[in-house]
Amino acid sequence: MRKFIISLFIILSLLTVIVLKATQERILLTVPESLPNNVNYRTERIILQEDDPGTVSVDEGSITIQLAGVERPSAVTCIYNSSSNPTGTFLLVALNKSNLSSAYAANATTGSLKQRIFHRLVVMGEAPVICGKSLAGSLTGNPQ
Repeated sequence: MRKFIISLFIILSLLTVIVLKATQERILLTVPESLPNNVNYRTERIILQEDDPGTVSVDEGSITIQLAGVERPSAVTCIYNSSSNPTGTFLLVALNKSNLSSAYAANATTGSLKQRIFHRLVVMGEAPVICGKSLAGSLTGNPQ
């Protein structure tokens, strides 16, 4: 009986992971890539680096967003820094003051951080400069 309960727990845990992974927010590309043949990208890592106020002449603020292909393991790195428009520091200040519990840009029902990232990259068209490639598509999935 104990083995049955443990097995059942493991199976339910795996099913939960599979269901959660399938519904996470992601970018659904309008035109799938030919290589590496991805239709969706999800956020894998977000790194926020604050500007150091002790170095007034240098803007070190940056936001690095690592996207991962869902169908194929392909990474896309997007970087907002002092040479991007908007700058990483500008976005960090806005993020610090933002209310993520409300819908963003009247285009969705949730106000998640991932939604705002995808909106900037896809809808506002910043991906070609920030990520080095176009990510034309739409946001799908639910915030986790």
